[in-house]
Amino acid sequence: MEYFERVTPESVGIASSGILNFIADVKRKGIEQHSLMIIRHGKCCAAGWWKPYGPEYLHPLYSFSKTLTATAIGFAEQEGILSLNEKLVDLFPDKLPESVSDALKAVTLHDLLIMGCGHETEINGLSADWISEFLAHPFLHKPGTFYKYNTAGTNMLAAVLKRKTGQDVTEFLRPRLLDPLGIDTIFCYHLPDENSVELGGGGMKLTTEDMARFTYFLLRRGNWEGKQLLNQEWFDKACSKQIETAHDSEGHVKEWANGYGYQCWMCSLPQSFRADGAYGQFGFVYPTLDLIVVMTSATEQTQSLIDSMTDYLIPSVQDQVLPESEDSENLTAVLWNLSLPVLAGERCPAMEKRLIGQTYLTTAISPAEGCSSMEILIGGSGNFDLYCGEITRMSFSMKDDCIVWKVCENGETREIAASLAHRYEISSANGILYAACARWRSFGVLEMEVRRLDALSGSRIIFRFTANGLVITSDDTLVTAGGLGLFPKKTVPFRLE
Repeated sequence: MEYFERVTPESVGIASSGILNFIADVKRKGIEQHSLMIIRHGKCCAAGWWKPYGPEYLHPLYSFSKTLTATAIGFAEQEGILSLNEKLVDLFPDKLPESVSDALKAVTLHDLLIMGCGHETEINGLSADWISEFLAHPFLHKPGTFYKYNTAGTNMLAAVLKRKTGQDVTEFLRPRLLDPLGIDTIFCYHLPDENSVELGGGGMKLTTEDMARFTYFLLRRGNWEGKQLLNQEWFDKACSKQIETAHDSEGHVKEWANGYGYQCWMCSLPQSFRADGAYGQFGFVYPTLDLIVVMTSATEQTQSLIDSMTDYLIPSVQDQVLPESEDSENLTAVLWNLSLPVLAGERCPAMEKRLIGQTYLTTAISPAEGCSSMEILIGGSGNFDLYCGEITRMSFSMKDDCIVWKVCENGETREIAASLAHRYEISSANGILYAACARWRSFGVLEMEVRRLDALSGSRIIFRFTANGLVITSDDTLVTAGGLGLFPKKTVPFRLE
């Protein structure tokens, strides 16, 4: 449900032309955006989603999650559950290494919040005893003096909260933050430790609207509808520079060289800061402008994305109401028609007819040598527990303007319909929503783009049909080295039954 009143940009002092130019510049750069909300003076003057993504879908937050985890620590401090001066050695005496260094003895919750625990490198953090691994990792620097981005350190904050309260971050936040803000649904992955601690450093998902509610809560310094939920003193610390990031070991520059607060980044504009997740999950807070900008994306060109905003959007913000213009109507139309590129090509009636009734079987001798599950072939960065079955057979059928891909894996059947009419078709398979489009690249070669709608990417899957079978390749839509949450794909040829 919408919380923010919808108004024109001009009525809150923003030129629609600036928003239009921002959207156009991002498109020109080839950056993939999924959603955008601009809120000034508590009113939403622009909101749009790039189809097939929409306002109803949860979206991976990645490290935007960190700011929520830090906020949970703020509430715990406010209630006297913990102190930021508490030391890790006192909180986890059962997890300490045999030899405890002076640096480890000195690490406090404050040091974790500012990414200054003293580690020079980051642990993987996915083992069953990752807390012991974190505490045994070399603390090479005096705590609070050396910045090192450290997702495992944020997960330690989630572990501290669970040890203190028995609750996960999202459970703890429910009565204190989520319910008052009207955030009904939040999801977070769990780590594989004995206590199943939430992945507070990057495993959460929210809708864009709920990201905006939380970001507005930050702008309002903990005040929500006249009630001070979290004391303003917390925001004095959390949303101001606590540690230097310029010239650090990771070579941070520009928007990543302005310093770091409590699990949020400082921005170039004075007093501004942001919740910041990988691939462009942003909640920008501009107190001097009474403005927040929230967006979800799927790009590694995050600095370039911010550049577009600071070049076009921010300069369009004025101190007074602006006269209405045709640009406002143009913006409404642009926001309504936003879409990711859709595969386009000619139909191939002969191949479509040929596929009906045919079944393709795996050529793998054993499951270990087989084809990845449909879910892994589709992928989707931001998902960390993909179903890991093996496809044993598949078939195709036609329904209206869609080609339906049907697979059998581990005895279960899944179907996804992909539109051949230059649009995305939405399907539900095993309770998961997918969007797909398709085209014939040439005779006998079908390309299908499939996206899991609670992820920030998908795959372009190519089926090459032969006289006796087919060969599959699958490439992620996210252009990245590694890709957080992406799993290696296995494919084998399939033979005609």
